[in-house]
Amino acid sequence: MKKSILILIFAGILACVSCEDNRPDVPQFSVTVDTGNAVGFDDAGTPVFKKGSSVKFMFDGQADMITFYSGEPGMMYQHKDRTKLQGFPFMQFNTQMENGNMPPGFLSVLLSSDFAGFTKDRETDVRNISDATWTDVTEQCNIPLTQTTQLSPRIDLSAYAGKPLYVAFRYNRPANTDFPRYQIKNFRIQNEADGTAYEIMTTRNAGWTAFDFNAPANTDPYASTGGGTANRIWDLRNATSDDRIAIGYNSQINNNDWAITAAIDLTSVSPDLGQGIKAYNDDRLKEYRYIFNTAGTFTVSFLTTNSRYSETKTSLKEVTITVEE
Repeated sequence: MKKSILILIFAGILACVSCEDNRPDVPQFSVTVDTGNAVGFDDAGTPVFKKGSSVKFMFDGQADMITFYSGEPGMMYQHKDRTKLQGFPFMQFNTQMENGNMPPGFLSVLLSSDFAGFTKDRETDVRNISDATWTDVTEQCNIPLTQTTQLSPRIDLSAYAGKPLYVAFRYNRPANTDFPRYQIKNFRIQNEADGTAYEIMTTRNAGWTAFDFNAPANTDPYASTGGGTANRIWDLRNATSDDRIAIGYNSQINNNDWAITAAIDLTSVSPDLGQGIKAYNDDRLKEYRYIFNTAGTFTVSFLTTNSRYSETKTSLKEVTITVEE
């Protein structure tokens, strides 16, 4: 009996030692910049490279995994957990007029922060749209009246920061036999900060919902296929594939058609992402090259990770470079 107990104790000690052996160590890793193709050094001793040249980073040590952050906008380690950003939010898009001319006043661009959203109940959504406070910014949008494509200026949305914002395009035209059509292209909501315009929403992910106030009783007021001569409606079918929505052509009934985005958070921003340059099973990495196509001073980060089962140890190494035109 005593012998069995000793065996169990010895086995337990071995198991503990084995566990200790399987715990990862903090990566022992260092990074230097190869200055062989640098054009010089600034007053702080930072190496300077020409834009478009390849910068080589030399590694000493070993890590199971390495993630690279170039220090450029969208790829900064310091912003890897950032989801909110205070900046200058704005809207911009192209409007194309095709197949003829269109008098002013038929296409409106409207903003609201108190629209209650869609319920997909016809009567409720008539009330929700009608009861909302809509600010008309059409005059700022450079809408063409002849067959051409015009880019709007940056439309300031700062007044809506911290509120849910809805953008609506309203087509309000009497019955007609003409064939001009509007196309809204390259719709963008962005937030500019630190000299970079961060994308919040595009035509492709705007979550458009169409609503036709004048849809006959036996038809779907949310249809978004463009309609036909009997009734023209918004065509949202190319929003994702071709970055555009459209409405127009001849119609036998009056148009009062809306295309409204999903709610927009103007302070929202996607966290910056790193690029994995070494996976767990890859061979040891001794160097990495990267081409900087933007001028500036960049803090380049390498997040190294050692992993054993569910436990990880990390270490961050950073170097600074300058890139000039």
